[in-house]
Amino acid sequence: MATIPELNSEDLWRRVGLDELRQALVRTRGLMEQFEQALRMLPPCNACARVALLERIDAAGQGLSGEIIGLSVLASTLKQAVAAAEHTQAELGANTPEPCRCSSGQCTCHE
Repeated sequence: MATIPELNSEDLWRRVGLDELRQALVRTRGLMEQFEQALRMLPPCNACARVALLERIDAAGQGLSGEIIGLSVLASTLKQAVAAAEHTQAELGANTPEPCRCSSGQCTCHE
């Protein structure tokens, strides 16, 4: 019985051609963890914590929104690529070229 080689999650993403999407998700997770760390470091005074939090939300929000826009564009591009590949595969299946049957022996109609 053949054994299937064990793949880590990064290899699985790469195998299906989504390694760029995985990298974007990893970057997004990193930004989320940085934001959570900033929440832990807020000053004890509620008024000061609100000001610091709003400043941090603004900075992190800009980074996250850029990543989300990138993810949306990437997802849309992947969807278009899959649709184009499926369309091309369907067309090739429906229009399979037949072998040449030139009576002269030497094919001149496909040059």
